[in-house]
Amino acid sequence: MNLTHTGLGYEYFRDRAGGEDVTVYVHQLVALLHDDISPAQVFAPDHDVHHVNHIPWHNTPDNVELREAREHRVGHLTGEVTA
Repeated sequence: MNLTHTGLGYEYFRDRAGGEDVTVYVHQLVALLHDDISPAQVFAPDHDVHHVNHIPWHNTPDNVELREAREHRVGHLTGEVTA
């Protein structure tokens, strides 16, 4: 398993062992360092992990936060999600 980057700069790990294809983003793992965030929330389809300063490779605990997925995505599209 290797650390890889998307074209937009998001860092992720991908594992294809055992016939499965599993991708986990670094910012998701960093979000788990918060005491009040559970894996069930981070990996749920109704939540997203947001980079506060909008820099996708800045994966520090103070720069990631859990957001409701629809609100987060609409916010990016409308410019309402700010740093």
